[in-house]
Amino acid sequence: MATRQKWRLSLVILVAAAIGIFVSMSNKGTEQRAAVSQNKIVVVMNAGPKETDKVAVKRLKEDIARFNELYPEIEIRWTDRPYSPDSFATSMAGGTAEDIISLWATEGYVAERGYALDLTAMISQWEYKEQLNMKVLQPFVQKEKIYALPTNGYIMGLWYNKRLFKENGLVDSAGQPKPPQTWEEFVQCAAKLANREKGIAGFGIMGNGAEAGWGLLNWVWQAGGDFQRQVDGKWQAVFDSPQAVTALDFIKALRWRHNVLQTNLLSTAQELQQRFAAGQIGMMFGSNDWIPNLINQYDMNPADIGMALLPAGPAGRANQMGGNYYIINPQSSPEVQKAAFKWIAWRVLGTVSPERIEERGEDLRRQGQVGVLSALPIFTGEADRKARVAAAAYKDVLVDFPDVWKEAAKYMRPEPPFFCQQLYSEYLGPAIQEILTTKNADSKTLLIKAASGFQDRFLNNLAK
Repeated sequence: MATRQKWRLSLVILVAAAIGIFVSMSNKGTEQRAAVSQNKIVVVMNAGPKETDKVAVKRLKEDIARFNELYPEIEIRWTDRPYSPDSFATSMAGGTAEDIISLWATEGYVAERGYALDLTAMISQWEYKEQLNMKVLQPFVQKEKIYALPTNGYIMGLWYNKRLFKENGLVDSAGQPKPPQTWEEFVQCAAKLANREKGIAGFGIMGNGAEAGWGLLNWVWQAGGDFQRQVDGKWQAVFDSPQAVTALDFIKALRWRHNVLQTNLLSTAQELQQRFAAGQIGMMFGSNDWIPNLINQYDMNPADIGMALLPAGPAGRANQMGGNYYIINPQSSPEVQKAAFKWIAWRVLGTVSPERIEERGEDLRRQGQVGVLSALPIFTGEADRKARVAAAAYKDVLVDFPDVWKEAAKYMRPEPPFFCQQLYSEYLGPAIQEILTTKNADSKTLLIKAASGFQDRFLNNLAK
């Protein structure tokens, strides 16, 4: 009796499953037929706005509607999943990654790992290819092939408080603030600006986690050093060089010999911005895209904000560049890949569209807010010129330092090509923190240990 009941129950389950499969297949067939009848190619991108962010969703839908005026056959969808180095490889391996992935300039290794589609052929057929700034594409160029297009970006510059400069006599013959041009002048300026009684630091340094390591880049390059270099076909960690030691020793001197840094040595970039806006920091490294925080969030007077090139070190100038880039999933179908490139190209062009810049300027005026243009010159020639002309009419709400960025672009350096986040947070950051907090710390010893550890754990495994 029990056996018969089990048999009947199994039969019922099998019949129900069969019905479910039939219904599911019918539904899928209906969806597929609908997609075919609508003749839509669906493209999914990551890092979109959350549904709760009504303004951002509205803006993105407006963008998609404009795009569809040109390409009605393409349907753009999005997830709100941001790029994460920890989960990206897993999503690619599991086939769950989006068709378009927005990620950082530090992630050029994705091309090496086969996670990004080669865009060279598509770009070669693009009418704007000749105006693309190839220096900006460099983080995602491997063996002369291009794997990404930038969406926005920054060049690191030197923020300085104009009011503090004038109060301390750091001015030229016309009485205008005179930012430092060399490391030697930088130390002199920082020493004059520092006022412990008033709680003013001459220079604010990032000392927190990965930000501390990231902040070391420019100093090392200006000293003539580097971080990763290809030797005989293999990548080597080279930030234990005498030049890198010179850079770390310079930071050590700012802390212990000249005493020009802020009291909280392990400050985040956001904490430094707040103190800079309050007039408690005379100079700090920063990028154009942080300026809205100073004005909109921390109420800094725009007239007090100065931006200059980073001071030249023993080997000359170097200005770190970075930003966000789009890659296309190589696992997507060819027709989806082609549609994805159309969307990417359209959005990148939108960054220099005079019409879009004017709309953004009007929006900011209505909102009583301040924004910025991307300091990173994605395009050169006519496209960039028209964008700057359009932005000039909105300089009250689109803060820009075009002369600074034009000159800084000559010395742009991309971030190291492999495992930047780990390099910053686990190797360079701790070395900076040790130098800032331990007077007898030895720069050479710290960097030799860090370079050896990074080489063993990461670079030696690149070819495996």
